Amino acid sequence: MNQDAGSTPSGRSEYERFLTGAVGAEAACQASGGHRVLTPFDFTNIAATADAARAGFQRTFGRAAEVVARAPGRVNLIGDHTDYTGGVVLPIAIDRATFVAAARSTDGRFRACSSAFPEAATWGAAQAAGERSGETGLQAMSVAEGLPPWARYVFGVAHVLREQGVNVGAGGADMFILSDIPPGAGLASSAALEVAAATALIALSGAPAAAALEVARWCQRAENEYAGSPCGVMDQTISACAQEGHALLIDCLTMSLRQVRLNLGDACLVVMDSGVRHSIAAGEYAARRRDCETGLAALSEEAAHVRTLRDVEDARIAGHPRLSSTVRRRLRHVVRENQRVLEAASALERGDMNALGRLMLASHASLREDFEVSCAELDRLVELALSVPGVYGARMTGGGFGGCVISLVREEAVDALRAAATAGPFPSAASFIRVRSSGAASVV
Repeated sequence: MNQDAGSTPSGRSEYERFLTGAVGAEAACQASGGHRVLTPFDFTNIAATADAARAGFQRTFGRAAEVVARAPGRVNLIGDHTDYTGGVVLPIAIDRATFVAAARSTDGRFRACSSAFPEAATWGAAQAAGERSGETGLQAMSVAEGLPPWARYVFGVAHVLREQGVNVGAGGADMFILSDIPPGAGLASSAALEVAAATALIALSGAPAAAALEVARWCQRAENEYAGSPCGVMDQTISACAQEGHALLIDCLTMSLRQVRLNLGDACLVVMDSGVRHSIAAGEYAARRRDCETGLAALSEEAAHVRTLRDVEDARIAGHPRLSSTVRRRLRHVVRENQRVLEAASALERGDMNALGRLMLASHASLREDFEVSCAELDRLVELALSVPGVYGARMTGGGFGGCVISLVREEAVDALRAAATAGPFPSAASFIRVRSSGAASVV
């Protein structure tokens, strides 16, 4: 039995005690420490974790759940801050996931409780839809602003689904959320929450299953409009469309998808959490996006064929007189990162781990120096990984400003990397996770 965060000296975790009724949900949440993530023994056992979600729903709402949906988190092999500029990305879905146990309500209200946060959330379906005021968007925004931040993602999904004609019984639902994806770690916890909630609500509605890519777009819109995050569509797409054993090459301009087999040979993927938390709804992420939009607008004015940054070459960026040095660096990262993504997909397909590792290192340097979204803790983890023989490459992953580093490492070197990352009274990594690929969101 693993002694994860949340284990007690007696060896019986707060997770077990929560499910057996020894402690309440809030105590179980608090036991996981600063990250506030309830970590069960083995979330990769999907059936057992689905049963745990059902048990949590029963204890919270006093009745049985009608459906349980699961959606995976993701780690991005390469291609950060390219999705919202119409670029290409190469993520994989991972075996960390969010489960939503749900049942229809009879009073037209939504109630949501998460194992990761102490605050529950309640809102009325009719109120959120603006049926009383006739001002759908404004009314919905007002309701969202009154909810705990985590619940705005769920609210946004429910509202967008309602606009798409997906209605749940009398219009509401009760939901219990169980997850082992650390919030703010750059592993797409918000997208997994959105996609799991959408999958559960669509199943409850009895409507035909929506296309996975359509669900991803609905969830992206929910996050953009109701959680205040200007994210691209990568995270939701990989959670909804993943195939086990593959990375997903996503063209964020055309939304064409190509499954790329994870031809890792003697290597595996390790995620090291810096312990530094970020919120991509914060101003720095939005500022980077504005820099890219500013640069694209200036370039488009002078060249009609330039519609996205994929239509731009390095030389045009370097020589443009109207671009500030900051904007030049932002654009340079995006243009070169798109090329690195395509080269990485090719390296992965032919099993060239040396080439893939070099591309990961170049990506991290660009994110650190040109896009300026790394931090000292992430840089230290990358340097530490490179000091261990058998590590092909490492890079920060996700939006940045904290979160995780992904390393490509030989199987035989995993223990040495773990020891280096977690040793001493002040370890460099808050957690060390060997990740495996996962399939797409589904009802379980």
